[in-house]
Amino acid sequence: MARKAVDKQDLSNPRIGHLVSLKNLGGVERYFTRYYSRFADDYDQHILKQTDDIHSLLAPYYKTHAAGRIHSIKGPRGIKIPRAFPGFRSRYQKALLERLGLEAILVWAKIVNHPLSFPDNMPVVHFERGSAWLVNDQPALHAYLKRLDGALCNSYAALRMLQLKWGLSPELPSRVLYNTIELPANHTMHPEGRFRLGFAGRLVPLKAPMVALEAFAELKARCPHAEFWIAGEGPLEETLRNQVEQWGLEDSVRFCGLVDDMASFYSSLDAFICPSWREPFGNVAQEALAYGVPTLVGAVDGLAEQVQDGVNGAVLSPRRERRELAKYGQACLQGPDEVYSPERDAIVQAGILAPEEAARVLEDWAGNPALRRELGARARARIRDEFNIDQYGQQLVGFMSEVIARGR
Repeated sequence: MARKAVDKQDLSNPRIGHLVSLKNLGGVERYFTRYYSRFADDYDQHILKQTDDIHSLLAPYYKTHAAGRIHSIKGPRGIKIPRAFPGFRSRYQKALLERLGLEAILVWAKIVNHPLSFPDNMPVVHFERGSAWLVNDQPALHAYLKRLDGALCNSYAALRMLQLKWGLSPELPSRVLYNTIELPANHTMHPEGRFRLGFAGRLVPLKAPMVALEAFAELKARCPHAEFWIAGEGPLEETLRNQVEQWGLEDSVRFCGLVDDMASFYSSLDAFICPSWREPFGNVAQEALAYGVPTLVGAVDGLAEQVQDGVNGAVLSPRRERRELAKYGQACLQGPDEVYSPERDAIVQAGILAPEEAARVLEDWAGNPALRRELGARARARIRDEFNIDQYGQQLVGFMSEVIARGR
């Protein structure tokens, strides 16, 4: 661990280098862009690009700060130093960091194979956002975790995954910093005589869209007017469509595809289901809650940190074995085996929700619009009070300041 940081400036606004890739349009890239756009003018922060390219849809957000705040770690003035010359690249990186006068480096998500040589005398903090579920056991992982001076995590589940599965020291300074979302002005109204269940996400096995469809089929038998809207595309779409036809649900299930206007999608729902068997945080659950939509999730990973059972939705135990999905095809089984159980505070074999249990909860909601409005109001209040973007920058920079202070 680094313990010799140089005393440079006021710790209320330390100079931080964010090591992040902006090449793709994934969750990390989008969220960092949102963070940086909001707080670039408030704090002394620099971007250390893991890859030189910035995705075309993200690039406009960085134009204002491109000249002095965004830096390539691959080489000077657009010249990429080949990997075949690691000594040259390392010397360039050392000179870059010295010139910038950084006081700490925050590594966004990437947990192995870092393209930057970390200086021995500079604090390094890892921001865990899902990589701990995906990485393979290897010496480089353990060396990196031992090198760290702190860890930020976007859920308590992410922190426990690092500690329980990969041996991150519980003595290491750490903090849970949840993703935030702006509270939308519009929200669902939960009209009488309608019950529309929603699902949003990639139609891939670990998101468990087949479990959502099973739950809806059970609900439909009890609540004939119920309908199910699915936002997203993916390899399981054909399997899902075939099952909809086999169960005779064509008039009740709508495949919405990729939805441009997710605000309209969420605000037209009466309930939301996120049955994923692995979900480090669960952005779609947070989004649904922000629109006042009661949300049903499994007690897995970070989902139960957003949904409070009986307060703003329902949390069910994933007691069912995943192999039961094999009857719909082996493709439905693909995905990670190990997840974090908040009920047991342990790493466990991934399970799935029982459709009968989910349908019972949904049936109660379907018959009680007043209850849905109450759950939705509490959901929006919690988003406003506990997932506030305005507090996010202060909390992040505050933690980085604490880590820097420990090394002085």
